[in-house]
Amino acid sequence: MAKHSNLFSRRALLQHAVGAAGVTATLCGTPHRADAVIKISKAAVAYQDQPNGDKECGKCTQFEPPAACKLVDGSISPQGYCRLFAPIRQMAN
Repeated sequence: MAKHSNLFSRRALLQHAVGAAGVTATLCGTPHRADAVIKISKAAVAYQDQPNGDKECGKCTQFEPPAACKLVDGSISPQGYCRLFAPIRQMAN
């Protein structure tokens, strides 16, 4: 009976160790999902490399200098424009 008791103890210990390792790997290895952003194609938003009047990417809240956009895929010119343009609001003094 002692032999059976030792086997059960080793088995339980191994099961707990494997379970703990799995939990640790899950908690420590969680991918950063914020980095995986799906962006819209330039064609879908009618992107152009020139401004539309005073509307240009460099004056948009979505623009990320020097040449990116939070919403649109690919290289973006600060002088470009698309239908998603949202002007940067100026703070009143």
